[in-house]
Amino acid sequence: MTGHGHDDDAAHWAPPESLDPTPVWKQGIVVGVLLLLSLSLIAGISVPALLPSVIGPPAVVPGGRVILSLSAMPTANGEPLRVGPNLVDEEHSFYISQPAKGELVAVRARWRGPESGTADCDVRSLAMSVAPMWRYVASCPGVATFAPITFGLRGEPLTASRSLERYLVSVDRDRVIVNISRVIDSYGATPQPRVSPLSTP
Repeated sequence: MTGHGHDDDAAHWAPPESLDPTPVWKQGIVVGVLLLLSLSLIAGISVPALLPSVIGPPAVVPGGRVILSLSAMPTANGEPLRVGPNLVDEEHSFYISQPAKGELVAVRARWRGPESGTADCDVRSLAMSVAPMWRYVASCPGVATFAPITFGLRGEPLTASRSLERYLVSVDRDRVIVNISRVIDSYGATPQPRVSPLSTP
């Protein structure tokens, strides 16, 4: 009988040290680095989320959130409060009002012109002699209209072609948080009724 030897040459064998496991101290460094990265990621997410509950109003915290005092909010159907350059830049200025008790609405203090290509219109609050007592009126440069461009306290179009853009508002104990990082888009006016789809009865 003849045998067939197929063993590789010894020069091709892996050296004995390659079979040793990774030293424990090296494993510890890898685990420690991964743990530090995980803790940093958790802190980076949780700290900004907690800031609105920690920082006293009025203030602006990372993430585009404006913190206001609940006690400073307008009364139901009262004069809207304007928040502008003292806290946020003119582009993000807004009015906050209380169309109904317990309902807070923030609308942008700028309105995109009624026609494409026109400049943004300034929005101001205006006292009226009929209910609702307060409304918003847009002043658009270079645009002639038969009647003032008006909106209700929820930003709904009264004589305008579409509504005002809004910001999300939430209440946390004694503070009001307005998120100016995302805009709630405007909607077009309809013949009847002209109310916001986000309004509550």
